[in-house]
Formats: sequence, C-alpha cells, structure tokens
Amino acid sequence: MNKMKKAALALVGGGLVIGMSGCGYNVPSDMVAVHVKSGPNDSKQVVGCVPSASRKHWWSTNDDYPLFPTSEREWDATGQTGSDSKDFTSVTKDKVVMNIPVTIRFTLKTDCDTLEKFYTSYARRYAVHFDSDGTYNDQWETLLRKLVADPADQTLDRIVQQFNWQNVWNDPKTKTDIEQQMNAALQSDNSLMVQTAKGQYFEGISVLIGTPAPENSELSAAVASEQTNVAKSEALQAQAKAEKAQAEAETAVAKANAAKQRATLEGFQLKGMTPAQALRAYNENQLIAQGGNPYQPQYIVGGTLGAGQ
Repeated sequence: MNKMKKAALALVGGGLVIGMSGCGYNVPSDMVAVHVKSGPNDSKQVVGCVPSASRKHWWSTNDDYPLFPTSEREWDATGQTGSDSKDFTSVTKDKVVMNIPVTIRFTLKTDCDTLEKFYTSYARRYAVHFDSDGTYNDQWETLLRKLVADPADQTLDRIVQQFNWQNVWNDPKTKTDIEQQMNAALQSDNSLMVQTAKGQYFEGISVLIGTPAPENSELSAAVASEQTNVAKSEALQAQAKAEKAQAEAETAVAKANAAKQRATLEGFQLKGMTPAQALRAYNENQLIAQGGNPYQPQYIVGGTLGAGQ
C-alpha cells in the first residue's frame, strides 16, 4: 500500500469532490472511477463507472468521479516504522498472550456493480479519498481497519487458540499451519471479512505471518535459559560418554597387548623351562635382534670365573 496520505478534500461548488475536477475526468491506468451524477437541483446519484485510462473534459458539471485503485493493497500489522498498526495479539490454548506480526495483502474488487456498492456502503460514508497519484487520506485506513484488519485479527484469535504458546513461538510447522488456516479462512466466501462488510469487496487475499513472540518476554527468556542448560548438560553427558569409550578402548588395547606379550613369552618357554628362564630367553632374543650379544666368553682369572673384557 502506498503510505503517502492526503487528508484535505476539495470543495467545489459547495459539494464534495473526490479525486476529480469539476470539469471532467482523467482516470489513471491503475485506477477506476465511480460516476456520481448531480444536476443543479438533483441529489447525488451513482450512475456507473469510468474505466482505467479514460479522459474527458467539458465546460461545466456538478458530477463527481471518485477514484479507486486497481493495484494490490495491504494492511501491515507488524509494528514497524511506516506500518499500519502494531502486531495482532492472540491468546494461546495455554492462556499466553502472543504478539503476532501479520501482513494482509488484497485487491479491491473494481467491477462496476461491486464498486458502486462499495462506494455507497462504505467509501462515501467514511469520506474515502484517492488522488490520481495513488495518495489517500486517513479515512481509507479507518475503513480498512474496520473491514480488513479487525475481522482478520478475530480470525487469527480463533486459530491461535488451538495451540500452546511455545509451539506458536518457535515451532515452524505450527507457524505454517496458522498461516495456511488464516489464508483459507479469509479467502472463504463466508469469512469474517465478508460477514463484517456484508459483501465481498476484496479479492486476491493472502496472509504472511512473521515471528510471534510472547507479550511477557520473561517467558521466552526462561525457555532460552532452560534450553541453554539442557544443551550444556547434553554436552557434558556427551563428553563423559566419549571419555568412557576412550578409556574402555585403551583398556582393551592394553589387555590385547598383555595377551600378545604372554603368547610371545610362552613361545620361548621350552619344555621343562620355568617362567623366569623363558623370560630370560625372550630378553636374550630381543637383545640379539638389536645387534647385541648376550653370550659373552668367560675366563678364569686368579681362580675367579669372570666375563671376558
């Protein structure tokens, strides 16, 4: 929706002129006009519509040609700078108030029969005014709040009541479900928008839901803290499990090495050898493998048996 507004309305010949001069009409390509006829002594009467990109001029007339857009409009309930309103608020199944940013896009139905009814029932009543450049007055937003935003807000309330707040807050599947239900509800022939306006004046309706948040921020903070603690606990458990697995693996390796050592020693234990003799035979074998000589010659010196020098 074009966020520029125009609050002033032109007064021509004592009568309200919405969107066109008193000497003809010039309808832009993205707008249509309702033809409101009024003779010098007659009351105003809607007598038809003027299609897009139409232009006509004459010397004098009391007729009015209020303009209406054919392009997509929206109601921005996200609370951001330039939005139409703050977030919608809804109460969950477990009684938590949620702030839910919602954007509703739609197009005004501009076939002549529907547009005439819309003009006489609502646009004229609220003094809605569009200029040829698409700017509009505050009354257009007032009308949209009553016919679009309020029934959409009520529709969202009914849907959100099905879910607990934590699912609405941080479960992507729940958010998608709410969005789909709201789209279907507002597009229905019997939607709250249709019931409120007592007619179908909008089409191409689509809803986009942002990230909901509990109105009480302490709730989300508490959940975040709990999730942090759980994550830390799980990390410690995982670390302990890994350390245990490593210790068990090291024990298994040590046992395997010991069994291998025993098997090796047993290979050196010939028949009749003691374990000590087998160990000595093993050590001698290791020394030989490293280039040593465990069998040094022996000499008798001065009656004493000793190893050779």
